[in-house]
Amino acid sequence: MRSKSTLRQKLALGTYALACAGAFLFALAYAQVATSQTTPMMQPPGMKHIAQKAWGAPTLPSFVPAQTPATIPQSLTDFDLTGQITTFQPNGPTTTAGNGFFSTVITNNSRSCFTCHRPGNDWEISPPQILTELFTTNGTSALFQPIDSAVCPNSPLLSAKYPSPKFISARAQLFTRGNFRIAINAPNPLGSKTDGTYTTFDGNVNPEWVLTVTSDPYGCETDQTYGLPSNQLSVYRRPLNSDNVAFLVQNPGFYQNTGPANVIPPEERQDIMWDAREPDLRSQFIDATEFHGQTTTPPDLTSIEQGVLFQSGLFTAQTYDYLAGDLTGSDSSGALGGPVNLYDSLASRAIFDPVIQGGSDACIDYIATLTSPYPFVPGVLPLGAFGQLVCPGEPAIGAVNLPKFVTQLFTAFANPTTGSKTQKAKRESIARGEAIFTGQAVTFTINDVPGFTEIAAGGKPAPGSSCQSCHNNTNAVNDAFGDPKRLGIMDNSNKTNDGGIVNVMAITRDFPQFAFYCPTGSILYFSNPVKSMNCPGSTPGHPATCDEFITTDPGKGLVTGKCADLGKMKVPILRGVAARAPYFHGGNAFTLDDVVNFYNNRFNIGLTAQQKTDLVNYLSSL
Repeated sequence: MRSKSTLRQKLALGTYALACAGAFLFALAYAQVATSQTTPMMQPPGMKHIAQKAWGAPTLPSFVPAQTPATIPQSLTDFDLTGQITTFQPNGPTTTAGNGFFSTVITNNSRSCFTCHRPGNDWEISPPQILTELFTTNGTSALFQPIDSAVCPNSPLLSAKYPSPKFISARAQLFTRGNFRIAINAPNPLGSKTDGTYTTFDGNVNPEWVLTVTSDPYGCETDQTYGLPSNQLSVYRRPLNSDNVAFLVQNPGFYQNTGPANVIPPEERQDIMWDAREPDLRSQFIDATEFHGQTTTPPDLTSIEQGVLFQSGLFTAQTYDYLAGDLTGSDSSGALGGPVNLYDSLASRAIFDPVIQGGSDACIDYIATLTSPYPFVPGVLPLGAFGQLVCPGEPAIGAVNLPKFVTQLFTAFANPTTGSKTQKAKRESIARGEAIFTGQAVTFTINDVPGFTEIAAGGKPAPGSSCQSCHNNTNAVNDAFGDPKRLGIMDNSNKTNDGGIVNVMAITRDFPQFAFYCPTGSILYFSNPVKSMNCPGSTPGHPATCDEFITTDPGKGLVTGKCADLGKMKVPILRGVAARAPYFHGGNAFTLDDVVNFYNNRFNIGLTAQQKTDLVNYLSSL
């Protein structure tokens, strides 16, 4: 029998992608290298329209690519507001030259993925770093290409060069909230349905809703080239972190186009993006290159594989707190933070330990063959119905003991009273915050949250809930079930107990505002009846009655064309969250205190000032 260390080395390349998610296993999965003929099938139908508009958008008169380090070391530590954040690559350092994630060759505007995904920001980018890029490049960085950094690619303010204030005003969302403009297909009810552009992003030519633009602060929503007249809307969103993606929910059938011709069914999309519009990481890589990189030529398959595999091997988490000290358990505190502990928490431990303890070399060789050179391919890992490992010609090897991994606390200080007086106080606060987050100290009722309440409580309010009810993957602290949820952020969907509207996070003037007219009762936990000619079923001179949903970002509903999906956004990974303010999909909350206050008000939790502080301290330690 081989040694454990030898077997672990042999299996390392494939094991890092299998994560423990709630009550089931899921795999970060990539098919074997596709042929060029399959590349177009990776893209949602609406991307062609968006890519064509991006290709025609202007670029800066002169620009320089972001400075890229020659190597991303196996362990890379950066400072953030509360301490230090570290990225760990279990397969060793990455040379950036020639790697698709860092390549500016595959774009037409000197962009790369690294332009907007930096390690010090938990592999996204935030206003302080954006300002640093502004000052160090005098506004010539490729980061400031108008396609997405500007409020609109043809804003009249774009003729100004830095240091003119108009340079920043043209990019108001970027500098104030860290938001980028995202163009999404939006069928214009007054436009032609025969020119091939009248479709939602996922190919729906008959959306349930009719939409109008009710506020257009930047003039982009009604622009003839980039707005609704051209069958698209602009929404302004924070970039999502490109690390810890091994914990994202993946669908085993995402390479099988089982829907109508050239349409990717909703069930085959994944929770990669805020609005779940991409079917897989490869599709996301291609689409990002074509939109953010302004190229009409899809990147080569080698670059796609390199970019996807690089992201798949990034594990990031806080490792040090300025007051609490070490978060990784290297002392006697018993902490379980940091990226190495995060990597070790993967369910690969649960699966492969029984193999190492009792499996034959033939079984291990079989699994290693299946998992190399890519992470697990869906349906290939030989698991039985109850999680037991099954190899050809051999009996099943033990059931996977999921519960001990599911309940394993992800950053707990087992001994928070260790260390100096200052460390003890902060560690005890973090431990109390974790008890609040996990529901051990505080529970509350979740009500009227599509994507959760109708599933968890049969449509009724769900008492005994906690933060972990939605951030239920206890290691990455994201949603193990991948269904976006509507919280009522900058829309009119929040209700009081007596049915009135309460603006827990009210719409602000720096965002556009849209009205969606939907059949009465088609939006879960929502009723706002109006009589309007925009309502489905209206005839000339006879307005119908329907529900009017008002929002600054329609989320998944804009992609699917379904009223029930309006306002739904993914539940993000919280690891490394202290390094990537502001928060929510639109940078709607500037600090973690704002986030905690939002939830405290949204669900009437009743947290004390100390409990709020404890919860913020805990989140900052992730």
